[in-house]
Amino acid sequence: MTDATEAQSADILDSVDRESAPRGSRFFVGAVIGAVVGALVAGLIVVSLGDPQRIYVTEKVDTTQAVADLLDNQAPVTAVALDAETVSDLATTPEVEKTDAGRLDVKAVLAAVAPTVVQIEVSSEDGIFGGGQGTGFIISSDGQVVTNAHVVEGASSINVMLSDGTLKTAELVQQDPTRDLAVLKIEGENLPAARLGRSADVEVGDEVLAIGNALGLGDTPTVTTGIVSALERELQLTGSRLTRLIQTDAAINPGNSGGPLVNAKGEVIGVNTAIAGNAEGIGFAISIDHARPVIETLQTGEVPKRPLLGVNITDVEMLDDTAREQYNIYEGVETGVVIVALVEDGAANAAGLKVGEVVTEFDGQEIESVQDLVGAVRDSEIGRTVRVEVVANDGSIRKVDVELGFTEGAGG
Repeated sequence: MTDATEAQSADILDSVDRESAPRGSRFFVGAVIGAVVGALVAGLIVVSLGDPQRIYVTEKVDTTQAVADLLDNQAPVTAVALDAETVSDLATTPEVEKTDAGRLDVKAVLAAVAPTVVQIEVSSEDGIFGGGQGTGFIISSDGQVVTNAHVVEGASSINVMLSDGTLKTAELVQQDPTRDLAVLKIEGENLPAARLGRSADVEVGDEVLAIGNALGLGDTPTVTTGIVSALERELQLTGSRLTRLIQTDAAINPGNSGGPLVNAKGEVIGVNTAIAGNAEGIGFAISIDHARPVIETLQTGEVPKRPLLGVNITDVEMLDDTAREQYNIYEGVETGVVIVALVEDGAANAAGLKVGEVVTEFDGQEIESVQDLVGAVRDSEIGRTVRVEVVANDGSIRKVDVELGFTEGAGG
């Protein structure tokens, strides 16, 4: 690589917080800024930052220069199961029937779901701009609330307003910024709890409804409708990557973050989290199936964990001759993934894997691309000893036993 290429690789590595960048990713963040919520209240401008995240879409990333790290965002989490009950069993809202024409009945869905939606206002520790505003939804009758982690990031105090106007102080139970989810707790009994659906059943074209504290405009939430525009979207943010997102054209605005995306049955199928800043009608929600295991773990006060190999990797076939020489890759190796950096206290480094070695097999599974290795680690377990086969710098075949480590956070 040239010096310029090396610098760009380092920049990309920093921007993805050492997480693997998928080949063919459709979205890349050129810049991420806080979306400003401004409202004129009693002659004062009330400003809220960072809600929701605003995504600037540019051309897809050239993975020949993007250094990917195997801190797999899609890895399974170590979840703490809830006794006898899961969040889906705690719903108290009714299931809504579609209209005679099979369409979404907005009023009926709103009547069922709106009582579970709360407005969130936070004060930041540094006091800059007075904090922020967002949305959440109640998932248990005793007052557990789901929202985005970025809504409550750096909050020194969190206040929640229920649908009937009641104000309550909320405590942060736990958060996972790597999947942008948080669980709060408010005092209460017999509170309305949202019904969680199955995003696996969602199809492109399904009608949806978004409810939230858009722009902090008033005491009642803003309701918008639209359709599911796409599934399985991925967004590369500064410091993290979100995957398995539902794309919708239902208007999502600053203040909507953490609010529910709801189907025609009145079931929550996603957590609204981001908007595309240079487009109209492109919003994103974390699919509920992807969010559910993380929510269940956060409810217990624990942070999910995922397996970690601890290597920065890229596809060997994507490297030019200069890069191959820099990493001392054995001549003639054309498939597999090359180790371009090792996490100092990571599992791979401890086991003796080396920069420039090309991984061709992981725990008996053939490895031809970054995504092969990402998937293999994702499907493994924390603490498990796996055999990694590599082509060494001198062309010899090495088989190295690696005890997988872990990192906190479920990943995107």
